[in-house]
Amino acid sequence: MKSYLRIKINKKDHYINGDFFMKILITGAAGGIAYLTALTLAERKHMVYLTCHTKNQVKTVKEKLGNIKNIKVMKVDITKEEDRKKVLDLNIDCLYNHAGIAIGGSIIEADMDDVRTNFEVNVFSSFRLLQLVLRQMIDKDKGRIVVMSSLASHFPIPFAGIYSATKASITSIVTALQKEMFLMGTNVKVVLVEPGLYHTGFNQVCLDSKYNNGKYFKDIKKELYNVEHFILRTFEKKKLDSIVVQIVRAIEDKFPKKVYRAPFIESKLVKIYSMFKS
Repeated sequence: MKSYLRIKINKKDHYINGDFFMKILITGAAGGIAYLTALTLAERKHMVYLTCHTKNQVKTVKEKLGNIKNIKVMKVDITKEEDRKKVLDLNIDCLYNHAGIAIGGSIIEADMDDVRTNFEVNVFSSFRLLQLVLRQMIDKDKGRIVVMSSLASHFPIPFAGIYSATKASITSIVTALQKEMFLMGTNVKVVLVEPGLYHTGFNQVCLDSKYNNGKYFKDIKKELYNVEHFILRTFEKKKLDSIVVQIVRAIEDKFPKKVYRAPFIESKLVKIYSMFKS
């Protein structure tokens, strides 16, 4: 199998599960960071359940993957309880909760249905899936859950405030959960991943969606568009390697950190921002 990352990660702390090291389920993995992570984990001899939101995505991903035997593609809509519960039948060792959407737009003009949708996908549905899998893992006293948040949870972005709020909620929930898990003394670990700006198309969709309507910022719409896309062109990392490495470490490390972040410079800037903010 092709090597998807140049950076080597130590394999010595892998868990053993039959012919594979771990059985890992990844939500929202039709493309981008989660898709590359799935390929990398499969290369490293894990059994990967790559999940997509729709049947069309499942078909497309299967065609792209070809004959990679240790990736199984499944339709899992995390907003549906029946889809969430079928994950339990897999008896996975690790859940990587990646699925999420971004609603762009001003807080002033946000449609409440859009706000509810963003929280339903990013927070409530992801949290419910985490709950179900976590209870199963606690009963076994073994397993790991990796949750995708964002550096935007610490540094709210104008016109992406709704998305930033969902990620701040995720970070708060997982941080509190980690303390509960410590008090319980379980071997199950829950880990946060907080990426910065990466070029997957996700950021563009979030920012551009605010230009569909609205009146309060229409006079400076062009200037906002130019500034935002200049920032993305300047700071977005084109290669996904650095964040995928952090996700793989979050999954594989025997003694994982509470949070893994990338890219390096953005992570440090957010840390400095948090110090001055407090």
